[in-house]
Amino acid sequence: MKQAFYPNFLLFILTSVLFSSCVSSSAVLKSNAISAPGTNVRSYQTFGWYQEKPQAPQAFDKGFNPNTDKYIRQAVEEDLERKGLRKVTENPDVLLAYDISVSVPAEKDRPELYTDGFGYSYAHMAGYRYRYGDGGLASYRPVDLFKQGTLIIDMIDPKSNELVWRGWREGIFTNFNAGYKKVSSYVQDILEKYPSHHALSK
Repeated sequence: MKQAFYPNFLLFILTSVLFSSCVSSSAVLKSNAISAPGTNVRSYQTFGWYQEKPQAPQAFDKGFNPNTDKYIRQAVEEDLERKGLRKVTENPDVLLAYDISVSVPAEKDRPELYTDGFGYSYAHMAGYRYRYGDGGLASYRPVDLFKQGTLIIDMIDPKSNELVWRGWREGIFTNFNAGYKKVSSYVQDILEKYPSHHALSK
């Protein structure tokens, strides 16, 4: 009896552990999105970047690819255009910004160096210096409180300088040398949470 029970018991434990691991991995990789109270994101027809060019010299730590910046911005523009929005250089309906959370080196873990809500991050290394409010978004978190590798895409109201929509995926960047195709898939996964404008015309 004991010999028959012991292997079955081990099989049960092993199956439970594997199942738990799958559930945990799925939760980590899930994309999320939140909107500011009273915001109608479907009303936006045009977009531009919060900062079209970096505001400070780029200074990437070892292991971070400068091309990731270009890949993300290109992928965001292409995906939003597929959804029916247009990029403009003057008076856009909404502004865009992105970031990726990273582990902060001890010597750079100094809050006084960064704007509230924006700690040391990939975008900071890329030279962007964001200064916009949280817009009262529920469950808002500063960038440096996300898990390392989390890609965040923000939409900001150009008049109020407040956040109106945020999409993100926890820990999606495990390789900061990923090529455009992989980065584009990350962006598309997040922007699936943003409604397509083509649906309005059907």
